[in-house]
Amino acid sequence: MRSRRFGLWLQLIVGGALLLVFWALLVWASARPALKALIDLTPQQVNSVDPVSEELLVDLRGRKAAIEFHLFYPPYAGEAADDWKRQEFRIRERLRELTRLLLVRYQFLGGESVKIVAHDFYADAQKTREDAQAFGYTDAETDVLVVAVRMPGKERRFRKLSLPLDLGQIERSNQGGGPMSRVSLPVLKRFVGEEQISSALKSLLVEGTPVVYLMRDFSPLLSLGETAYGYSGFLAALGKSGFEVREWRISQSAGVPEDAALVLVLEPTSEFPDRTAQAIHEYLRRGGRVLLNYAWNPQPDANPDGGKLGELLGYELSAQPVFHRIRELRGRTAGRGLDGDPAVAKLEMFVNPLHPTTRRIAQSGRPLEVAMARGVRERAGAPPSVRREALLRTGEQGWLGVVGPDGYPDYRAPNVQLQPFDVAMALELDVAPDAVRPDGPKSGFAVVVGGVFCNNAGLAAFGDFGLNVCNWMAERRALLDLKAPGYEAKHLSLQPQQLDRVGWFVVWGVPGAFLLLGLFVVWRRRQ
Repeated sequence: MRSRRFGLWLQLIVGGALLLVFWALLVWASARPALKALIDLTPQQVNSVDPVSEELLVDLRGRKAAIEFHLFYPPYAGEAADDWKRQEFRIRERLRELTRLLLVRYQFLGGESVKIVAHDFYADAQKTREDAQAFGYTDAETDVLVVAVRMPGKERRFRKLSLPLDLGQIERSNQGGGPMSRVSLPVLKRFVGEEQISSALKSLLVEGTPVVYLMRDFSPLLSLGETAYGYSGFLAALGKSGFEVREWRISQSAGVPEDAALVLVLEPTSEFPDRTAQAIHEYLRRGGRVLLNYAWNPQPDANPDGGKLGELLGYELSAQPVFHRIRELRGRTAGRGLDGDPAVAKLEMFVNPLHPTTRRIAQSGRPLEVAMARGVRERAGAPPSVRREALLRTGEQGWLGVVGPDGYPDYRAPNVQLQPFDVAMALELDVAPDAVRPDGPKSGFAVVVGGVFCNNAGLAAFGDFGLNVCNWMAERRALLDLKAPGYEAKHLSLQPQQLDRVGWFVVWGVPGAFLLLGLFVVWRRRQ
């Protein structure tokens, strides 16, 4: 009887010990970053990052990359003296919180290859000072996230991102225009952390600085200013993506510069002379890349159809603008857009789902609009050696606008058969035999776009198409497929006392429950 009771207690002790070992291993395994699983059960998965970011982190983990996120958050200096300053502090704290939550998701996806370092300016001043010197951080930069990547066998590369300038879109109207004016406080309109951080990671995988030459000789109306119709934002985005933008003046150099990775022509209003067209064609035959972005202009003789370059490459543009009936929406009649509405000039495009420059845009289902568009089509007698592929196409109910004597079009649809129109086309040429090099390009590429989409007014929503074209042409495939972020932070906030209770439950509650259950089983069996 005594031996039986001893065996029962021994069985209980051994079973409890095994349960405790199992529980400890379960807790340890759940704490390993590589074994964690992030499951988003919120409606529409608002806490999930975009698949592009997931694929990027999985790819970096497979390539044994070491990813570090360094957070430099200096302590607040002084107290807020007015509502404006208090609002600035709130926005600053909110950006810190959103960044921290987003990096937690990056760490889930990247596993043990991702390391987050939150520098403490007081408790670990020595380490903070060393890393600040390594990354070139100064106190004047306030809140900064450093994205660093070290590939196997290579040196560490990094980029600095400012929380208020890069990760947050903050609307600041005025801080008070007089004693009687009402102060408009700053507002955090949008958090773009995912887009900026993923872009930084991809840019760190690409080495070198390709040179983009902007040709303005045939674009006298082109503005590089900060107006809605200017292109300052697009050129700045190219610089931020690692390009160096220079100007090419045909008066200084008749041929394309030798170090050109890409030639960019924005809104030309006159034809290229034969000499210039031949120089561009020869550059393409050497494996060059050219982006030609035309637009419709109401001024007479300001709508070139491609001229000599169009003959050499086999494309031409329509002289009239392309319009399309507005899609039927709630409250609109089926004839909307055929009765003279100017909105027919804003074309919502169907994008090529197979081409590298438009594949991700097609998969995301995001709209891509082009304004002041002209049709791009294959020219009669086009050379068969040039391969052409449509990139952007309207719907089935498009037409060419009829231009009146005043130079402006009639927005009403004429009595013609409605049809689709191509607005962008990619062209590929084989490299000339005498220019073939073992390590050189095998094809030259040109992209012809017949409408406005990447000026300052359209850059935020549709400019990624232009950046994709430039990155694809410069063989920077790692930078393709970035799109607007899908991340939106919604989380459950726990107070320190609540976290202590959760920890107590995990460490003592569950093992205690196992013990009580075992005692209950022993008691029942003795009965």
